[in-house]
Amino acid sequence: MKQDSIRKHLAPRGIYSIAQKRSTTINHAFASAIAPIDRYDEASISEAVIALGQDPDAELKCVYCDGPAQGWDHLHPLVKEKQLSGYGHLIRNLVPSCRDCNSDKGGKDWQAWLLGKGGLAVQERISRIRDYAAPLEGRKGTLEAMQRIAPDLMQKYAALRSEIIRLMGEADQVAAELRERTATYEA
Repeated sequence: MKQDSIRKHLAPRGIYSIAQKRSTTINHAFASAIAPIDRYDEASISEAVIALGQDPDAELKCVYCDGPAQGWDHLHPLVKEKQLSGYGHLIRNLVPSCRDCNSDKGGKDWQAWLLGKGGLAVQERISRIRDYAAPLEGRKGTLEAMQRIAPDLMQKYAALRSEIIRLMGEADQVAAELRERTATYEA
C-alpha cells in the first residue's frame, strides 16, 4: 500500500453517495435471499471437487490460475442486470478461486474472461469447468418460474428493493443538505 491511498478517505465531502455505493449490495442481497441453493452435502461437494480435477482432502487450488484457493466464486454471477441471474448458490455454480481471479472476473462471463487471461492450458481449464458446470444447464429458469408462479409476490419484492434504493437516494440528499448547513462549523 502506498501512502497516497489515504486520498479516498480525505476527498472533499459530497463525493460519497449512499445510493451509488450500496445499490449493488442491495441488489445482491435481494437476489441472494431468493436464489436457488443446494444444501451442504459433503459427498456432493467431494464429487464436484473431483470433477474439477482436484483432491477433496487436499488444499484446493484456484480453477482459473492454479494458485491457492481463498474462497468460492460463482461461475455465473448471482446478479445480472440488477436482479437474480437464475443460477444462485448451486454446487456446480461455485468453484474454488483465489481473491485476485474472483475480483478480476467479477460479473463477467467466465469463459470469455478466462480466454482473455490466456496462459498455459486455458482450453483445458475451460473444458474442465464447462464439463463441471454442465448440470446447471436446465436450472436457469428460476426467476422466470418465480414470476410465473407468484407474480404478485415478485412484484412486491421488486417494489421493496426499489423503495430501499430510492430511500438511499433521499438519504444522499439529506446528507448534502446537512453538509451545506454545517459547513461553517468545519475546521
